[in-house]
Amino acid sequence: MNRDKNGFDEKLSGADEDVAGEIKKSVIVPEYFTGQSRMNFRCYPGIGCFTRCCSGIKILLSPYDIYALKKRLGLTCAEFLSTYTYQSFIEKSMLPIPVLKMKDDENNSCPFVTSEGCTVYTDRPLTCRYYPIGMGIMKQYDKKTGTNFFIKVKEDHCLGHNEDKEWTIDEWRADQGSDVYDEVNNDWMEVVLKAKTLGTVEFSPKSLELFYMVSSNLDDFKRFVFESNFLKAYKIEPGVVQKMQEDEIELLKFSLSWLRFTLFGEGDFIVNEDARKQAQEKIMTERKKRQPETTEG
Repeated sequence: MNRDKNGFDEKLSGADEDVAGEIKKSVIVPEYFTGQSRMNFRCYPGIGCFTRCCSGIKILLSPYDIYALKKRLGLTCAEFLSTYTYQSFIEKSMLPIPVLKMKDDENNSCPFVTSEGCTVYTDRPLTCRYYPIGMGIMKQYDKKTGTNFFIKVKEDHCLGHNEDKEWTIDEWRADQGSDVYDEVNNDWMEVVLKAKTLGTVEFSPKSLELFYMVSSNLDDFKRFVFESNFLKAYKIEPGVVQKMQEDEIELLKFSLSWLRFTLFGEGDFIVNEDARKQAQEKIMTERKKRQPETTEG
């Protein structure tokens, strides 16, 4: 039993009665998994519970989720956000995040799911790709070390756990394409994790706006970079700038790396402070003019 698993078990065994009761009622199996842990699971058209896990859920959308879905649907980021999302907050933080808006029907079902399955399957959100597992990170920020761990989601209606197909967690993630999403979202996830773990971090209203813009609207960030003083505010290699101009994935990765630097000072950006302030003020002013306010529905 390794040190991280010991810490995980201690947290569970030390939970008070109320927390312990919630764990017992939860669909989350309180068990420590690593990438090499094995599980049985298979989901396919024809299984008795097909698409039942796609209703009555709250799906928080990561930056890469939004990029993939808006591209799939042929929408701008603003169009996708206004049509398919509402704004909520990441648990244990004040960080704003888009949440997929469910249909207003009896089952509160996903807007992209039919009886035949998911209509955006190859571009489905990361939460859907991970199911039936979830990911967490045990991290000591003073030592800047961390270990991924995984938890199993086992809902009563789900028959996939009874299938004989066996995977390691890493094999499942690779098969579902979630490892690619994790790679692109890495810096964003570090920001979220640190904000939740430290607890006492208080962000200014401007920082929260900036977090939401970078997290959800790559179109706005592109304007931020190329239609303001941004490129004067930082010393960026010409080759990097060219990659961002030619490849939106490179632009997205850069945006999340820059967000981590801006909020927590982590990274190797070289800053011209006056120019950076002017760039931020300009994009925030323009964004307020273009984007209507959203509230949790």
